[in-house]
Amino acid sequence: MSSDVHDAIDERLARLATDTASLRPRGGFDDRVMQAVAASRSPFADGLFRAARGFVPAALLAAVLAVGWAVQTGHDADRALASGFDAMVIE
Repeated sequence: MSSDVHDAIDERLARLATDTASLRPRGGFDDRVMQAVAASRSPFADGLFRAARGFVPAALLAAVLAVGWAVQTGHDADRALASGFDAMVIE
C-alpha cells in the first residue's frame, strides 16, 4: 500500500477516536451485566439434561434398531444351525 492510503486510514481512525471518546456506558452497566450472568447460570444437572434432549431420541432409535438387528441375526443363526443337523447322516 502506498503512504497516501496509510495516511488516509490514520486520519479516519483519529477522527473516529475523537468522535467516540465521549461514549461511555450508563451507570450500573457492569452490575446489570453481572446480574444477568448470575441469573442465566443453572446447575450442572440442568445443563446436562438440556444438552441430552436432542441425543436421547436418536439413542433410543439406535437401541431399537440394534435390538431388532440382534433378534434377526439370532433367528438367521438358528436357521443355519438347524439346516446343518438335517444334512447329517447317521451310520
